[in-house]
Amino acid sequence: MLRWLGTVVIALLFALNLLLPLTPIGRRGTEAALRSDLPDAVVATGEPLPDFTLEDLDGAKVRLADFRGHPALITFERSVDW
Repeated sequence: MLRWLGTVVIALLFALNLLLPLTPIGRRGTEAALRSDLPDAVVATGEPLPDFTLEDLDGAKVRLADFRGHPALITFERSVDW
C-alpha cells in the first residue's frame, strides 16, 4: 500500500514540475520583462554596484560602501516565514 502511494505522489510531483511553468504563477517571463521591472537593479558582472543599505540579522544598518575595496558575495533569498 505505501509503495503504491509513494509512486502516486512521485508521479504527481513530476506532473506538477511539468505543468507549473505553464501557469501564471509559475511563469517567469522573458528576461527583457524582468529587467524592465527593475531597470536600476540590473548590474552586469564586474561592474560596480550602486550604493544601498540593508539590515543585518541584528537590525544594524549595513551599507555597501562599508565593503568598498573588499570582495563581497551578496545573496538574496526569499523568506518562507509567512
